[in-house]
Amino acid sequence: MKKQFSEIIQYKGLLRNLVANELKLRYRNSVLGFLWTILNPLFFLLILALVFSQIMKFQIENYHIFILSGLTAWLMIQQTVVVATASIVNNQDLIKKVYIPKILFPLSSVLARYVDHLILTGVLIGFMIAFHVPLTWNLLFLPVVIFFHFLFSLGFSLIAAVFYIKVRDVQHIIAIIFQAFFYLTPIIYTVNIFPQQYQKFFLLNPFYYFIHSFRFPVYYAQFPPWWILLRVLVITVFTLGAGMFIFFKNEKYFVFHLS
Repeated sequence: MKKQFSEIIQYKGLLRNLVANELKLRYRNSVLGFLWTILNPLFFLLILALVFSQIMKFQIENYHIFILSGLTAWLMIQQTVVVATASIVNNQDLIKKVYIPKILFPLSSVLARYVDHLILTGVLIGFMIAFHVPLTWNLLFLPVVIFFHFLFSLGFSLIAAVFYIKVRDVQHIIAIIFQAFFYLTPIIYTVNIFPQQYQKFFLLNPFYYFIHSFRFPVYYAQFPPWWILLRVLVITVFTLGAGMFIFFKNEKYFVFHLS
């Protein structure tokens, strides 16, 4: 493991170029460019706010901030993992030609996505100011929460990338799983709308803790409860550790499965 970390440091210049190249390719020949980072979730927010606040009559104060905070936290994980899953396969021509630490590809893909997510977080703060939602000192904890999101996304992406090399259906399966968990996670609603005996089942959902750790300093203007942070830490360490173990254990066989 020490060798892999030293290689990442050694190839940090290449890592920066891979991140920059991915950002350029994503928005090449696009008129609006980075604005799509903002427009896509904002359009989604508009639809959700209309349906759940007007049609389904969800009575939640500052519902647009409630949704956008949950949606921002969710997209940090969902979009990152779905895209990074194919990072090794998409760079197979380069992998076959020269030696490059293979972890640089999913790492660069995750880093590039988090550039978008940081922009969206800035838009969220802008919405809070525009709608006179108080900005408290608790927001200073937000970078720590985002860092945990990043590490969890990286670990998840490493696992997904390995399995995608062997089974190309994995990316579709992951997309379906995320689609299901979007509605099973309190992103557009609060758990209080369910009877007390059913609320405990949400605690079995790992995404629950990431959404709430992000939402507390933003929407509730409070420091996240320690029990949520503890679970975020445990889930992050386990996922990242498992992802790195599986990735480094299998990376020498990648070339045999790429075609």
